[in-house]
Amino acid sequence: MFFVMDILSRPSPRSADGIWRHLWEMRDAVPISIVLPTVVSPACPLLAEERADSVLSATGIQVPQNSAWIPMQVDVSRFVHDNGDIRLKALERVLNHCVDRGDSLHDSRTWSSSAVQFDSWLNRRLAVAIRGWGDLVSRRGADPGAFRTLKELEELAEFIAGTLRARSHVLARERGYCPAVDVAGMKVLSGGGEMKLRWQRAVDHAALRHRNLTTMSVWDVFPQAGPADLRYVDLLPLMRCANCLSFQRSVDISHWKINEFRRFYERVSAILRSKFDAGQIAKQV
Repeated sequence: MFFVMDILSRPSPRSADGIWRHLWEMRDAVPISIVLPTVVSPACPLLAEERADSVLSATGIQVPQNSAWIPMQVDVSRFVHDNGDIRLKALERVLNHCVDRGDSLHDSRTWSSSAVQFDSWLNRRLAVAIRGWGDLVSRRGADPGAFRTLKELEELAEFIAGTLRARSHVLARERGYCPAVDVAGMKVLSGGGEMKLRWQRAVDHAALRHRNLTTMSVWDVFPQAGPADLRYVDLLPLMRCANCLSFQRSVDISHWKINEFRRFYERVSAILRSKFDAGQIAKQV
């Protein structure tokens, strides 16, 4: 079960307090996950954001309705040397394999409906779940509240996203980019002239085989072996690096207070809003 909590809806303070109290009391009594209104961002820069109005029950990923996803998983904490360095070459090989394997599964999988089958053909979405962020910080003995720690994780997330995009771009050249790119360019191409040439150059340079590539869980900022340590909440801005998010909880929060529970979701909501606003500004530029 998933409960959509729109923190911007501005109910009365009394009503809001009651809702949060009820959610807190139900946190472990029933299989319920709180999700926040958000969008799915494209890995391909030629495509637009989409409203995430559905949830994949198996993974908790927020997605557009009737969309087709190939889920996979990579745990970054398994690529750490004893000295804390990341085995980048090994990680790169695994990421490339995910793209290759996911692309082939789109062609072999039997989908649940014709609408989902069409989305598979149109967008070829991959959901490579990048996990183990909190575990990575813990293994390194780093301070989760330090800006340097967050910066290093963001650089690693950019390396991962760049590797996935590069492989998807290679497959786009070999097998064709996702048809959604042509749908997006129809209006531009109908105009002809300089805009048509610019669009074609952009397609040659940036079109990908897959509309989306990465997902993260907001709960993966915590080490998974023990109770959720609130110091790791400072790693939440890392979520801006993902195309889509999961809110399916995987850690123990029984030691939290209700206000800590509420502030966690309010902070996630603020990060999602900042990501959306940044996307809007980029499109205007």
